[in-house]
Amino acid sequence: MKRFVACYDISSNSERTKVMRRFKKEGFHSQLSFFELEAPSAQAVSERVKQFLSRTDRLAVIRLSKKGKIKRIGSLFEGTEWVL
Repeated sequence: MKRFVACYDISSNSERTKVMRRFKKEGFHSQLSFFELEAPSAQAVSERVKQFLSRTDRLAVIRLSKKGKIKRIGSLFEGTEWVL
């Protein structure tokens, strides 16, 4: 599996909640509209939620390299502390 970050900007509250719940089952919810997850491809990530997106919504799926590290400062969205 490859590592990805997925970021989204969705105008509908109900559709945004559906995307958040879907990604939360499969990944790490690190910021309000930002998830870290594993998948076989970027397309596989977008396929999981494309039915919830309208033409004006945006989704970015970015692959991390094997050496790619994310530096976290602050606290998690759910309110627990980051482990650096």
